[in-house]
Amino acid sequence: MRSRLNRVNNWGQLAEKSNYSAQELAKQCNTSLRHLERYFIQVKKQSPHEWLNERRQQKALELLNTSCLAKEVAWQLGYKQAGHFSREFKRYHGVSPAEINEASAQRSRLDKECRV
Repeated sequence: MRSRLNRVNNWGQLAEKSNYSAQELAKQCNTSLRHLERYFIQVKKQSPHEWLNERRQQKALELLNTSCLAKEVAWQLGYKQAGHFSREFKRYHGVSPAEINEASAQRSRLDKECRV
């Protein structure tokens, strides 16, 4: 597919800047949502919405591993409700954000104990 979208090399930054919205991503790329959808399906083999959700969930995992609370992560990633974020996170990762926070806290405690 010949498209100026082939020249975009900062998709991750654009995803964050667009607040993980396909419509906003299309605006930032100065193209229509439909053209963006065709491009993603042909090049990335998935819709922009699916790709953005994957990026959003990867970012959520990063943030939770740095001991951010689930409510903070939900807010940072543009979710209107923490409960919706938690359901989406569990569906994607198979564990709840609270379980990730707990594991991260345990690793942090172990690191501190090992340094003493």
